[in-house]
Amino acid sequence: MFKKSLIALSLLTLPLTAAANWSAGAGYANLSAEDDGVDVSLGAIYGSVAYEFMQKDSNISLMPELRIGTGVSDDTIGSVKVEVESFTAISFRGQYNYDNGVYLYLMPSYANLDLKASLNGNSITEDDWEFGFGGGVGKKINDKTRIEASFESYDDTDVFTVGFKYSF
Repeated sequence: MFKKSLIALSLLTLPLTAAANWSAGAGYANLSAEDDGVDVSLGAIYGSVAYEFMQKDSNISLMPELRIGTGVSDDTIGSVKVEVESFTAISFRGQYNYDNGVYLYLMPSYANLDLKASLNGNSITEDDWEFGFGGGVGKKINDKTRIEASFESYDDTDVFTVGFKYSF
């Protein structure tokens, strides 16, 4: 499946011309879920790397992105402590760039959330990969720096992120 996705991504990028930009970034993600009246809210910081393919004479660009992060805030359910061990997401953005520096994007993602639950010195971990979908808005501060916010949904987990990107 992953090999087929890489081949499709390669073929998709062939007709795109000229300008392409690497970018690196960082951000904060709030992960929240509700199940049977129990709310969990966790926080993670992440780093990202992306490559933007810009079509000549068009405001549309495509951007594969990899985000890798770790937990920074945990939550408790009764006396059980829940925390994020790691967060990984692979996404592929379709982005529309306005002339004023604002851009909107939609993105399917494939993400992994590694959680740890602890009680009285005992702990268990759960590691799940899930497909999700999201969208966001960003603003170019200058030619190299951008800020953005996005919302993604994976099965029963919502992810709200704020971050920045630096192009090089």
